[in-house]
Amino acid sequence: MCLGPEYPLTAHRCTIEYQALQKFHEIVPGYSPQPYLLIQDRHMFIMEDLSDGYVTLQAELIRGKLHLAAVRNIAVFMACVHSATHNRSQNGLLTSFSNPDMVSLTEQYIFTRPYLKDDPTNHSSEPIKAILHLVYDDMELQSIVGKFKGLFLEKQESLVHGDLHSGSILVRPEDGSVKVIDAEFAYIGPSALDLGLLLASYVFSYCAHKEKGNDAESRMFCELLCQAIQLTGETYNAHLTSQKDAALYFSQLMPEVAGFAGCELIRRIIGAAHVADVEGCPGAEERALRAGIWLLKNHQTVTSPTVFLICLQPDKLMLNMVKQ
Repeated sequence: MCLGPEYPLTAHRCTIEYQALQKFHEIVPGYSPQPYLLIQDRHMFIMEDLSDGYVTLQAELIRGKLHLAAVRNIAVFMACVHSATHNRSQNGLLTSFSNPDMVSLTEQYIFTRPYLKDDPTNHSSEPIKAILHLVYDDMELQSIVGKFKGLFLEKQESLVHGDLHSGSILVRPEDGSVKVIDAEFAYIGPSALDLGLLLASYVFSYCAHKEKGNDAESRMFCELLCQAIQLTGETYNAHLTSQKDAALYFSQLMPEVAGFAGCELIRRIIGAAHVADVEGCPGAEERALRAGIWLLKNHQTVTSPTVFLICLQPDKLMLNMVKQ
């Protein structure tokens, strides 16, 4: 979240990130950088060298590349971390990952400020300004966002990364191995948050490539992104070890995933921090905004990745918007 020097971040985030990487490495070694040394008085730490062929997932998505092995690996990482920390030894975890400053920052810039019409940190393109009434004048939508803000602040379910978008994941294109980085937002919260932010990244990429044209390469990549969303859900479900009935739990989790994805999609179009995937492409921005609105207003019906994918169908989205 790059907000500039006028919005300083707490130095404690370094300790949180180091502790999160330690916990990740303990639970599922190899999926995040191994941390070696925390130098607390200097607010810095030493970790594994990642210069060996890793690039951000976002960079790969922007250039129209995605290894399905990477998709699986990210889902395995989430499922393992969430399962291992799900409502277990919460007292110790709550103390270790007490992160009020970064949680407050997320609450402000994902769940609050983007929905305030006159907030000075918000900005959007001229074409998007013409349809901002879809957000600001919809009291039902505003109420649903408030529900997810409460869920974000109050549901202490598992250790979550807290900022798991495509810029926080490194991938090695040749084999699909992944390293999850930038864990300074980690805290004990709802598992659905990580899934929602990740799926929103795939939606942004879909919107961008869909607007590039109707050529075979763009169509194939959009189909691959739909597969990625399905595969994420299937793999996450398959690796849940904390639930007696993983399938039932996952179907109940998906409405929360949809809501958090919707909040992320909207705030990245009209809030303070945008994404390079769709920036400068009004058509892609509008697709993403409408997808976010649909996911929030229909989150209770989204019980699977298949239903989640409806947010990518413009005819269904326009039908929902027609009354507005």
